[in-house]
Amino acid sequence: MFASAEESHAHSRETLERFADHLEFIKSIKTVCDIGSGKDQLDINCWANLTDQDPDNPTPLNIKCIALDKHRPPDLNQKNVRRIGHDFNADLSVINDESQDIVWCHDSLQYAYSPLDMLFEINRILDPAGMLYLYVPSTVNVNYGRFESYCYNNQYFTFTLPQLMYFLAIAGFDIKDAYFRKPNLIDGIECVVYKNSKPLDKSTNWGDLADLGLLSESAMDIVMSKNYLTDQGLLTMWLDATIYDYRHNTRA
Repeated sequence: MFASAEESHAHSRETLERFADHLEFIKSIKTVCDIGSGKDQLDINCWANLTDQDPDNPTPLNIKCIALDKHRPPDLNQKNVRRIGHDFNADLSVINDESQDIVWCHDSLQYAYSPLDMLFEINRILDPAGMLYLYVPSTVNVNYGRFESYCYNNQYFTFTLPQLMYFLAIAGFDIKDAYFRKPNLIDGIECVVYKNSKPLDKSTNWGDLADLGLLSESAMDIVMSKNYLTDQGLLTMWLDATIYDYRHNTRA
């Protein structure tokens, strides 16, 4: 999706800065784990360097951060960043249960052999009220009046919005009161979701999720009508309160 680590970080920084604007929320965060941090660790460095934003004497918040990548990221002399070399395709056993307030997973889930199993592991390491941020590829677009689909090297999955929502719900994340956006002609899906339970059984279906009251109003209407979820009729909201209407691939 991105040509360089800098390009990827420029994209994620938009959301990082939106969070940073909510000072009380940021002050409540004690731990953050960046899964697939890359050797440059650009996203986790932003979390590690957050301050209380005092204009005269800004004080570091000293959020305890983890930078996890397959190869141990280099030491950048930040005392509040723990760097771990570990393949997340094995598991996340190097991170304690319910120890993270936020898991940041920007441009990484597509490298998982089993995204659902990885989401189960993310659920395990998140605090019961923890937050997950995801950005994943959705490499099916309509450009110049034709469909185009593609796959980069070592990327094992691309995602549709209904598929991603299904994975997240089964993995124990709240997709009813969540934030999703998939702008028209952009080959990625962005979401912010909160953990709300232990993972469900992998055989859980859309009807089960509806019966449990785990779907938004628009998703519920679709599932009750079709017994599955499509993006036709689906509405989602992003952090800035923009509503996305996927019937027309536009903002509502």
